[in-house]
Amino acid sequence: MSVKVIIVDNDQKERIVLRYVLEQIKDVEITDEAITGLEALLLCQKKKVDLVLLDIAMPEMDGLETAKNLNALKDPPLFVFVTVNRDYAVDAYEIGAIDYIIKPIDQVRMEKTVDRVKSKIAHKDVVDEVVRKKLKEKIDFMLERYKNHEIYSNKLPIREKGKISLLSQDSIVYCESQSKKVYIYCSDGEGFLSNFTLSELEQRLDNSYFFRAHQAFLVNLNYVKEIINFGEGSYLLNLGMSNKTIILSRSRAKILRKKLGIQ
Repeated sequence: MSVKVIIVDNDQKERIVLRYVLEQIKDVEITDEAITGLEALLLCQKKKVDLVLLDIAMPEMDGLETAKNLNALKDPPLFVFVTVNRDYAVDAYEIGAIDYIIKPIDQVRMEKTVDRVKSKIAHKDVVDEVVRKKLKEKIDFMLERYKNHEIYSNKLPIREKGKISLLSQDSIVYCESQSKKVYIYCSDGEGFLSNFTLSELEQRLDNSYFFRAHQAFLVNLNYVKEIINFGEGSYLLNLGMSNKTIILSRSRAKILRKKLGIQ
């Protein structure tokens, strides 16, 4: 992995020294040099840069201000301060500096800093890949549902005598299967006989907050007030608004704890 670096210092001699030090380090590519902070910002906007080495004292825009502006870029690079000024280390770390190196530059120190930068970049690449995979999985899932005509609005259609009621999913507290019939209970106290099975409702309702707590119950987790230990690995879900208590089976309890992040 090659680290793409820009050197920013208004002193030509210092840039030459810094370039020499970096050229001794494996997998470092010096893409540009800049005299001012503004020039460095323009370079970072034009091309992908991994690391910017900044002096503190520079004309027009000092190193700290330049770093703050780098952070505001869409894809901000990492940055390290290389300076004779010892007074701004705390400020530098507060705005996200990887390191604060005092001149004259120590070769070993610079090598350690570059290694730290490589680790940061590798970690970011791993995180980005995980995010990409999760996003792809979500898109693929939505496309599959669309292909199978399983995309529904936030409304659930309920057939009644001579009409169809459209229930908002957010208003549904729980669904219960009783003697081969399924009833839907809402936050306003109304109950409806459903023309869907409980399994069909589980597929139609938003699974980010609807949870199959038991073979006979599908619960809107937004209405769960308490989870009460019922013994031997089982629990009771207390639905505050409806004064309803629902048994959470042992096998489903493990899944719910993982879903809610409960240790």
